[in-house]
Amino acid sequence: MNYPGYTLVRREDCPEQHGVLTVLNHDVSGAAVLLVENEDTNKAFGIGFGTFPSDDTGVFHILEHSVLAGSEKYPVTSPFLQLLKSSMASFLNAMTFPDKTVYPFATPNETDFRNLMDVYLNAVFCPLAMVDKAVFEQEGWHRDADGTVSGVVYNEMQGALASPDAQLQNALERAMFPDTAYGFVSGGDPASIPALTYEKYQRVYRRHYSADNCCITLYGKMDMAEKLAFLDEHYLSRMPKGTSRPRLTVQDQQNGVRVHIPYYTENPEPDQVQCALAWYTGAFADRERQLGVEILLDALLGTNQSPLKAALLEQKLGADIDIGFDDSTLQPTLELVLRGATAETAPKFAAGVKQAVTDLLAGGIPEELLLASLNAMEFASLERPGSLPDGVLDAIYAATGWLHTGDPALLLHTDKLFASLREKLSTGWFNDLLKDLLLAEPVQVIQTPALPKKDEEDAAPARNDGKLVLDHPLTVADLGDGDRSAAGTVEPLAGAELLHHPSKGSLYLNFYYDLGECTPEEVQYLDLLTDILDELDTPEHTARELQTQRATWLGNSMACISFWTGRQEGSPCHAKLTWNMSLLERNLDKAIALGSEYLYKTCLTGPKAEEAFARVLSQQKLNMEQQFIRQGNQYAAVRAAAHYSVEYALSERCSGVTGYHFLCGLLEQADWAAMGKKLEAVREKVLNHAALTVSLHGSEEALAKLRALLPGSAFAAQDRTAAKPYTEVLTAPVNEAFIIDGGVNYDILTWPMERQADRRVLARIMSYEYLWHNIREVGGAYGTGMLTRAQTEGLYTYRDPHLTESYETFAKAPEVLAGREYTEKDLTEFIVGAVSEMDSPKKPNAEAKELDRRYFCGITDAMLAADRKAMCSVTAETIRAQAADLADRMAKATRVAFGSKDAVEAGKQLFDRIETL
Repeated sequence: MNYPGYTLVRREDCPEQHGVLTVLNHDVSGAAVLLVENEDTNKAFGIGFGTFPSDDTGVFHILEHSVLAGSEKYPVTSPFLQLLKSSMASFLNAMTFPDKTVYPFATPNETDFRNLMDVYLNAVFCPLAMVDKAVFEQEGWHRDADGTVSGVVYNEMQGALASPDAQLQNALERAMFPDTAYGFVSGGDPASIPALTYEKYQRVYRRHYSADNCCITLYGKMDMAEKLAFLDEHYLSRMPKGTSRPRLTVQDQQNGVRVHIPYYTENPEPDQVQCALAWYTGAFADRERQLGVEILLDALLGTNQSPLKAALLEQKLGADIDIGFDDSTLQPTLELVLRGATAETAPKFAAGVKQAVTDLLAGGIPEELLLASLNAMEFASLERPGSLPDGVLDAIYAATGWLHTGDPALLLHTDKLFASLREKLSTGWFNDLLKDLLLAEPVQVIQTPALPKKDEEDAAPARNDGKLVLDHPLTVADLGDGDRSAAGTVEPLAGAELLHHPSKGSLYLNFYYDLGECTPEEVQYLDLLTDILDELDTPEHTARELQTQRATWLGNSMACISFWTGRQEGSPCHAKLTWNMSLLERNLDKAIALGSEYLYKTCLTGPKAEEAFARVLSQQKLNMEQQFIRQGNQYAAVRAAAHYSVEYALSERCSGVTGYHFLCGLLEQADWAAMGKKLEAVREKVLNHAALTVSLHGSEEALAKLRALLPGSAFAAQDRTAAKPYTEVLTAPVNEAFIIDGGVNYDILTWPMERQADRRVLARIMSYEYLWHNIREVGGAYGTGMLTRAQTEGLYTYRDPHLTESYETFAKAPEVLAGREYTEKDLTEFIVGAVSEMDSPKKPNAEAKELDRRYFCGITDAMLAADRKAMCSVTAETIRAQAADLADRMAKATRVAFGSKDAVEAGKQLFDRIETL
């Protein structure tokens, strides 16, 4: 095929991407281009630059933020913000990696795609930040009148590096890569960010943001020739190649290096020491070896029952062991982290790993474990789980492959790798790989909690405040009428109701046990049960053997608690014990057998079960303590909403602060025998007597097969009770603050609000007009917004340097929004952005679960159409009336904050109670 302005490198079929790959080089600029042509209507674009830090100032992270703050063609203060408000994009973001910066987006709308591509290209190649120091100061850092340092990236990294895990990870990378870019904090270390000058920031941009240092990806169903011509004419042909591209250097391996670091906390505990061990895993270009490492780690360390992890836990050096593997860098690495250790046990971890590996190699790695992990990963490579659109993933993969080997298509081919590794299963290749990796001397970092130290000293703007003017702005007409859900059928079968939706490809089988008859405490125990089941034996198999069977025959399988607020009268809470499986249709009989054994036959009493209870609850507690620091906004939001909504009360009870206290209480009591009996009783009550809905997303042939399989399985029962809403008594609202380690805060304000679809437009105005400017741009918080949900609304901040000031900013919002003018263009943007959230494309697994949720919640296509109509009918008068109404609601709202000790104490008058977590 002919591509004027480009040289064809190669064109090839790619079954993994369901299409054809074309690799091109642009003749004038030297830019690399990858075309991924398939039938996916969720089209994607990405441009990635090689960006290699030489210090901890976070210059590339600051540049990532800055280039999206106005450009030559779009000289407005925040085009990215305005796109967030008005685009139909299913993904719109940018991300800084240790060695690259990638700017991807995805959208199902062709007009939107052209707009976004032009805005992104103009942003990265023609940013006004290079002539406007105010952007650097806002997004990077500046010093306020009182001498304090602030800035969006500075405050973001204050939060990002607050957790002990993040500090341990940075220390490990410094130890492994003392002489290369990977040894620096690519996001920026707050201690070093103020050392970055505007002049260096400009120099670094000019050195790295050049067309010959980029890889561009176009993905999906579109006119590729048109897109290539646009790229050539408007951008790439105007950018001749430089004399040389910046390059990464290779680090001499640092095997045997040992480092000790402190973690400063107000509550140092002797059993919170961590030890990280890390090894180099070979060359990035050896994709077979790197995939082999991933399979090996999953087989040996993926769960508590995996042989190597089980052997290490048996040594009782700590409460948990995490694995990490990054094969996206020039020198891939793997790591093992011992958590919940002591100063005495942490130094023994390296020797413990070596001994456990030696013992395992003496008998060889069981082939069935490797096969199970290989099958699971091959299924995942086809299904591509997760929330990122496939095209965005491909853009990241393309930039990575191009950066390290010059081949942007390298990571998009996997079929031959899996086939080759399958042949190696019986040859001893994986045993040799394990010996080569983990018997080498690791890099070691030990982190010990300690009390904090005493405080130590430590051109004219080219943009305007106008609106973004696009060549083809979206209108309400571009929204269409919305998709209609596929018709489903419901029938009784074996004491359950069978819900069927037709689908092609992978099969999704979901079991939903109703929890309406359960007490709140019983649901807490059921939630724990879903975390513990993986650890437990059955009469037929050990936990490890059963996990191997599941990985061999199922693509994915998991148990969890699900709960949603329904659209039925009274807004009932539908709570379910859920068992989800994805699989190939030919394995349906295996799925029924394995699911039956896993749910119904696991042994919940006895010494092995009691050991598992102690182990898993300790691991859960450690994980929640880390999450309080990283995602305090989520815990605070659920805590506040729990006073107004049964759904959020249940969420808080299971996985919020209340759930954390429940865990701590069980660990303190340590009555594992009693816990086993409690779990047995609640499992019997739910699995054998609660209403059951079986949801199949698959072909008619699969439906017929399921009809034959289900009656003879453990899932069949005739005396099930009718489904009913879950209820619990809500607690009176209370303003609370929770003190966490770290220098940032998460501030929440929540009030009750009946479901009202058109409030989503108000929420976008609040988020992207008022809060974005006052909390993020002026206040320096990394994130902020308004959320409107089934029974509550609220405002939040994320990684915010302020607490009291942010609540004061919240309080001023209603008057400001009620008093401003809203043009027709404003309203169109807000409406398009709000409605497009309803149309965001979903992957098949997520789409299956969404259809199930709609069924339980009574959500019909007519309801969704009415929601759409309500949003499209919003007027300026609607917004002003809603904004005025906010003042009364917010005056009676509940405040919940997770924050630093100093900030909470300074704002203690805002709270009824304060607790240190």
